[in-house]
Amino acid sequence: MTPHHAQARSHFPMSSEHVASDFMALASHMTACQRSRGHFFTLRSALETLHAVTAPRLVTTGALLVACSLALLGLGLLTLA
Repeated sequence: MTPHHAQARSHFPMSSEHVASDFMALASHMTACQRSRGHFFTLRSALETLHAVTAPRLVTTGALLVACSLALLGLGLLTLA
């Protein structure tokens, strides 16, 4: 360790209070992460993935949904005739 680094460290002394607060922040974060992986984690992940794929192509996705809906409606009308 060079003298410059030793001086820099002396300006920021580590106390047990700092370590305890960091530990509590980490424990709080880990608890929040554990809770976020609850009952609907798989569904939420799938919906986030779907949103990530469709959001940049909103107009194209909408047009595709309308086209598919019209095609299904046309098929339904053909089966009734």
